[in-house]
Amino acid sequence: MEQGWDSDVSAFFVRIVNAIAVTVIWMLTASTIGLYAEVAVPGRFAWWVTAIYYVVLITSFVALVRYLRNAWKKKLH
Repeated sequence: MEQGWDSDVSAFFVRIVNAIAVTVIWMLTASTIGLYAEVAVPGRFAWWVTAIYYVVLITSFVALVRYLRNAWKKKLH
């Protein structure tokens, strides 16, 4: 009898953990920069600084979604 998980199940689990980790890291980074540095608060900085923050935020979110879609489209083996 074989010990451990099936290789397909293991690869699927790694894919899930990677997707969660990348998403959480993106969320923490965006929140830290936006709220801790108060760049996301309108009126705190010049309007163009806040606009650049939101443009970068949206662009990075699109990049995150593309990365996750490509990661999930790959075959397991």
